[in-house]
Amino acid sequence: MDIKTFFRIIKRRMATILITAICVSLLSGVAVFYFLKPTYEATEYILVGNLGHQEEVYVEPQTINRLIASTVDFITSPIVLESVQGDMNLPQEELEEKITIKNKENSQIISVVIRDTDAERASELANLLAATSVEEVKDSMQMENIALLSKKDGINKVEEVGGSTVNILIGMMVGLFCGIGLAMLKDHWDDSVQSLKQIENELGLPVLGEVEATSDSLPKYYRKQYTSAKGKVKKGGKMHAESH
Repeated sequence: MDIKTFFRIIKRRMATILITAICVSLLSGVAVFYFLKPTYEATEYILVGNLGHQEEVYVEPQTINRLIASTVDFITSPIVLESVQGDMNLPQEELEEKITIKNKENSQIISVVIRDTDAERASELANLLAATSVEEVKDSMQMENIALLSKKDGINKVEEVGGSTVNILIGMMVGLFCGIGLAMLKDHWDDSVQSLKQIENELGLPVLGEVEATSDSLPKYYRKQYTSAKGKVKKGGKMHAESH
């Protein structure tokens, strides 16, 4: 199929594409507003290494990297998760699914990210998990050069992930692609004659001429064929005389 044929099909099946796109968009809109809950992301930051104290002794980069790796593993360790789980009254599997730990290369800051459908709970859980991790690391590893970077009021950054507008736009794009796919499928199974060139290509015979006719002007025998063979002779259009 070349580009011209593709756009010809799109033009011919435009109604199918538009109806499908509108239906899918409406369904996605209903799903977004009535069934899908928005997801919120809360982030807390933990600093490992140099805390800005003048009396602090220099720590080698290799040591810092080991401390960061150990802290990342410690955040999702059973000792931390069990403590947070008891305070938040959440199943361990559900708690683990909400947690994402991020650390950029050559950075001493660890990001503790929590995703939840409740913004307040996400913020509280992120703060509790980060604070508990810092306390447990200090107690268990005797490590002092670690701190929680949090605002004085304890409110962390909370953002909505994948808003309603984005989901609706995605639904519209999906509907458009579904409409194009349905148009292509419908055109593939359509065996009606669309042009004189199609007749010549399929029969290998030249078209001698064409006669204008409507279904009302045809004899009864041909009128039945006209009605049953949809699209082969279009109402108000033309009948094609083929050479034999």
